[in-house]
Amino acid sequence: MGIKEQIYNRSPLFLQHLFTTLYGYQLHRERYGPAYQERFRMLLEREHTTIDVKAEQLDRLNDFLHFCTEHSPYYRQLFTSHGIRLPLTDLSELKHIPVLSKEILRTHMENIQTDVAAPIIGKTGGTTGTSLQVRYTIPDMQIRMAHLDYFKATHGVYRGMRRISFTAQDLVPERQQVDVYWRMNRAANQLLFTVKRLSPRTMAAYLEAIERFQPETIDGLPSAMIELARFAKREGIRLTCQPIAIFPTAERIDAEERQVIEEVFHGPVFDQYASSEGAPIVSECRFGQKHLHHEMGIIELDTDGEILVTSFDTHGTPLIRYRVGDRMTLSQRTCSCGHPGPIIESIDGRGRAFIQKPDGQKIFEAQLSSLVKHLPNSIERIQYVQMTTDSVSIYYVPDAERFSQSDERLLMERLYRLFGRDIHLDVQAVSYIDAEESGKILLVKSSLTG
Repeated sequence: MGIKEQIYNRSPLFLQHLFTTLYGYQLHRERYGPAYQERFRMLLEREHTTIDVKAEQLDRLNDFLHFCTEHSPYYRQLFTSHGIRLPLTDLSELKHIPVLSKEILRTHMENIQTDVAAPIIGKTGGTTGTSLQVRYTIPDMQIRMAHLDYFKATHGVYRGMRRISFTAQDLVPERQQVDVYWRMNRAANQLLFTVKRLSPRTMAAYLEAIERFQPETIDGLPSAMIELARFAKREGIRLTCQPIAIFPTAERIDAEERQVIEEVFHGPVFDQYASSEGAPIVSECRFGQKHLHHEMGIIELDTDGEILVTSFDTHGTPLIRYRVGDRMTLSQRTCSCGHPGPIIESIDGRGRAFIQKPDGQKIFEAQLSSLVKHLPNSIERIQYVQMTTDSVSIYYVPDAERFSQSDERLLMERLYRLFGRDIHLDVQAVSYIDAEESGKILLVKSSLTG
């Protein structure tokens, strides 16, 4: 545990709110600068113009590939050894560049990363349980925020509106006794709710806080929204808030789950897709169709159905034909919203499996996968197996060169912080984790949930 975290955890509640707001101002400075303003303005100005998507993508792709050859030792050597000649004359030539797997990214991270200033760190565990830490430049982050804010603006939501966010962050210290599971970020007019304390015992307190705040928009992990919505229906709790729009992220939702969120929170749901590594954003339009933000990159379908992403805004850790681990179904249909690209029929791979604690609390995949974020590039894979409500077996594959005794201590600390002490943890280092018949290695296997 770092010194800042120790100070936060030992501070009184009002100071924790203050620290949350101060961090919010730091993020505001990083995210809303010249690159943000330029991209957001461009997206607004071209809303009703005709765009040659392929020509624009080819121009952006060549600019990005030239950058990679100049600043990334890995790509400089890769392009030379495979005879990749720039500029490309057609998008179809992209397939001549070898695929970048998660394992290659993890083990060659130092050579893949560029020599430009990239101070923003993105950590991911993903549904595969592989720990990765990538870097963004400040303009990269600002461009991503411009696209996210533009997506929200198309649904009537703007910065500064009263906002509730469900996050897997450790907002609430273990020692806290009061039922306050949220912190206020006044820099963004945002009330942050931690999902790590969500259980049948605490849900009424969450709903009361939401009712008091009267959010104009809601975003974050949908697993928390779904659990709260179902609890409210069972207990006959009626909210009066009417958010303009609700934006789930990081986990999939089905039609029934979308319906119960909309019914209880009284607002329409619009889905989105991205990744912590920096995949181009896919978002849902007002007609309920999903579209790629083509200015951000290219998505290809590999022969096995998995998607390969090339992201133009990853100048710290470049992603070219990166196998992100998810699947998409692409359509040749276009949408009446006017978006120039094809409709994305479905996105598969974002998990909603969970581990259930004895008190009924569910720990979903987004929280389980985020645990290895604290061990960047040192755990090859992790898997959680639950056969009974009072125990969990945890198998992890440590990197032989990177995983240290301090990593092992940190892993155990984070596991106990996530699961608490009322459930038995059987933690084992293994050399490999078996794949399922489908060939996929699951993050969560549970006989309780199927």
